[in-house]
Amino acid sequence: MANTDNQPKEWYEDFPEPSWDTPTVTAKELVELMRTKKAGVDYIVIDLRRTDFEIGFIKGALNLPAHSFYPTVPTIVTLLRNIPKVIFHCQSCKAVSRGTRAAGWYKDALAKEGITTSQSLVLEGGIVGFLEAYKDDSELVVKLD
Repeated sequence: MANTDNQPKEWYEDFPEPSWDTPTVTAKELVELMRTKKAGVDYIVIDLRRTDFEIGFIKGALNLPAHSFYPTVPTIVTLLRNIPKVIFHCQSCKAVSRGTRAAGWYKDALAKEGITTSQSLVLEGGIVGFLEAYKDDSELVVKLD
């Protein structure tokens, strides 16, 4: 979106528009993965929050702030290309959010490289939805109180 009224640019304005049709995974589906599969091998969770990371996070998640995500996509694809499920989330993962934007960039990069060994997914409801259901489960959540 072009900035025409001298307002500060949004962090993503210099980057290309991503695909917005990335599939989703529910909190319940993610918990099933966490309990039956190996993080970093079968799936990985990417937390795109920056300063709002402190409220708590999903155990084992990588914190890659959305603001610096796009320039690192080639490296991220190299590192994660063999992980079948790469699950992105931000605070709430609304239709247009940090989570959906980064997941779209990852999905687009996979397609551009012809990589089919990894799938980009968005966590429905983001961390807010996940914590709503699982905030007291210390096997799933780390709180930074």
